[in-house]
Amino acid sequence: MANLLLSALVVFLLLGGPLTLYAVIVILNNVWGGLKVKFLKTPENPLSLLVSWDNESYEIKVTRIKLDFIELVPGGRALSHSFTFEDSSAKNKSFVLALKLPEDEIKILTDAGLSTHPRALKQSTISVEVETLNGETRRFKIPKAKFIKSLSDTIEIDSETEIVTDKNPDSWSVQTRVFPWKKVEEEVEAPKAGAAKATGGAPAPRAPVDFAVTKVWIEPGCIVCDACEAEAPLVFWVKEDTCIVRENAPLDDAAAIKAAAEGCPVDVIKFTKVPKAAATSPA
Repeated sequence: MANLLLSALVVFLLLGGPLTLYAVIVILNNVWGGLKVKFLKTPENPLSLLVSWDNESYEIKVTRIKLDFIELVPGGRALSHSFTFEDSSAKNKSFVLALKLPEDEIKILTDAGLSTHPRALKQSTISVEVETLNGETRRFKIPKAKFIKSLSDTIEIDSETEIVTDKNPDSWSVQTRVFPWKKVEEEVEAPKAGAAKATGGAPAPRAPVDFAVTKVWIEPGCIVCDACEAEAPLVFWVKEDTCIVRENAPLDDAAAIKAAAEGCPVDVIKFTKVPKAAATSPA
C-alpha cells in the first residue's frame, strides 16, 4: 500500500511539473518548519508555551503572545492575557515562555472542566495568537482536552531555544493592539462609536463606509463582553452565556456592524460586504 501511494505521488509530481513540486515543497516546509505552538509543563513552571519555527528558513520576530480561554456552556468561565515584547526585544528565534498566571487561572486551564456541566471539557477551547513585528498574526485553536493531554507529553527542547521566565502578563488592556510604548499621530484618541450608550447620551458619529452588509454571523469563542451590542443593539443580542445575531436584524447600518466587528476582543464577529452599487442594483 505504501509503495502504491509513493508511486502515485511520484506520478503526480511528474505530471504537475516544477510548479507542483514547488508548491508541495512549500506546504511541507510550512508543516514541519513553520510557526508552531506547544504547551508544556516543567518542574520549574506549571505551565509554559513553546513557540517554535525553523530559525534558518523563516525570519520571524515575535512581539506578542495572546492567550484566550472560553467554556461555551451556561455559566462557563473565560480568561484572556497577553505577553508583549517591545519591538527592540522581539523574539527572532524559537523560545519557551513561562506563563506567569495566578494559581486559580492555572487551575481553570488545567482542570477537567466546569463541574456543573458535563460537556464543559468538550466545549472548551484555548486560543493562542502569535503576532509578529510586521503585523502578521497566526492563530491556533486547541481543544481543552487535547491541551490537557499535551501537558503529559515529553518534549525535547533544543539547546538554542531561549527560555523566558521573567515576562509577566501585560498590565495594560489585552483588548487593544495599540502598544503603549509606540508613538501615535494623535495625542487624544477619538471616542469610540457607541460608547455613549453607557452614559445615556447619543452615540458618537461614525465615519461613513462605502459598502453594504449582506450577512452577519458570530463564530464560536464569544466572551460575553457586551461590546457588539453597544455598537449595534438592533443587530446583536448579548445573552447570559453567549451572543447571537437577532432574528431578522436590519443590516442597513454597515458602519455600526463594522465597528462591532473591529471592537470584538476575540475577533468572532464576521460579516459579508458588497459595494453599495451592487447592493442596490436589481438582481
